[in-house]
Amino acid sequence: MTQQPLPYTIRPMQPGDIPTVVAIDQLSFPTPWSASSYAYELRNNKVSSYYVLLKPTTGGAALPKQGWRQWLLGVVSLSGRESPVIGYVGFRLRGPDAHISTIAVHPDWRGNGLGELLLLTALEEVLAQGRRSVTLEVRASNHMAQQMYRKYGFRFTGVHQGYYQDGEDAWLMAASLDAVRTRTRLAELRQALETRLRDKASRSHTSSGQNGADTL
Repeated sequence: MTQQPLPYTIRPMQPGDIPTVVAIDQLSFPTPWSASSYAYELRNNKVSSYYVLLKPTTGGAALPKQGWRQWLLGVVSLSGRESPVIGYVGFRLRGPDAHISTIAVHPDWRGNGLGELLLLTALEEVLAQGRRSVTLEVRASNHMAQQMYRKYGFRFTGVHQGYYQDGEDAWLMAASLDAVRTRTRLAELRQALETRLRDKASRSHTSSGQNGADTL
């Protein structure tokens, strides 16, 4: 039996994605990045890599039942055209290691494993580039994100007090990337996650006949 295609696509971020990425950033963080920061990362920073997550194209994508104004802010670019971007992730290379600099999913698409899909993609890319470890910062209060990171081998390494502009501490976390063991573990996690995403998409089609933020 032919396996159902994964309903989501991840590709390298392009300059035209920046308005939507900034809009999602503003919905996700108290201190969002500016458009100029993303433009610099894409055009000038040779050690940075950024990827965007696209919403499903099959069957259309319905407006969520609530918060349509917030949804509109996240998916319409400054040109007025609809953008398919619903999430993003970025990392920077630091010698033999890498650092995940940002990761976010539009609020209307959270709770579906998409942040995990972005994290998994970043780790696979970092591993493919031969890096030995990967680090990140996460808010001390963001227990859900911390749990996801632990699932992917990250461990608490310290606290950066007052790291965020609102004064909250950052947890420092790191994961070692042993080539053979990590590849095996990531392959297992990807298989489980893709099965979950396909099952959600299948149930959505069965119950409503279309994909959307309120059903995926």
